[in-house]
Amino acid sequence: RKMAGAESRLRPERRQRGLMATDIVIRNGADRVRYALLFEGILVVLFALVTALLFEHGVVTMGGLAIMLSLIALVVTFFYNYAFDRFDVSKGRVPTRRTSGWRIVHALGFEGTLVVCSLPLVMWWLDFSFWQALVFDVGAMAAVVVYTYFFTLAYDRIFPVEQPSQARSAAEPRGS
Repeated sequence: RKMAGAESRLRPERRQRGLMATDIVIRNGADRVRYALLFEGILVVLFALVTALLFEHGVVTMGGLAIMLSLIALVVTFFYNYAFDRFDVSKGRVPTRRTSGWRIVHALGFEGTLVVCSLPLVMWWLDFSFWQALVFDVGAMAAVVVYTYFFTLAYDRIFPVEQPSQARSAAEPRGS
């Protein structure tokens, strides 16, 4: 069943921490697209500027690489976050209320997946050996893990997903 706004309901799977999986609302496709576009847009600009300063390649070269990596990452982001959210819900957890530790696991898993997908492109684009590309990718991954943590934390605060229990609490009269 679909709910109004940027939310969808899931079928019940198990009870944990007082929530039924059916009561946990996660982001819908349009919200995930907004997340991915904002995430990648900001990251492309930062990546191009910083890597152009650190390596013997121009901003255009590094910007082109950033755009190509971004296209790969957009696809990976959408599917990885969807799968991770579904996993959270299956365990009775609200995805937008992840603990700091669980956010770190999320970010590391995503970046590991992305390194596997991006290494051949980095080798070809920058004419790097496997080891040079791996060092470059791991360095970029470390920076992006930190970026991912703070971006996602800010995104969840700026664009929260209201849960049914929150809506009921807000609708109840005070002092009754």
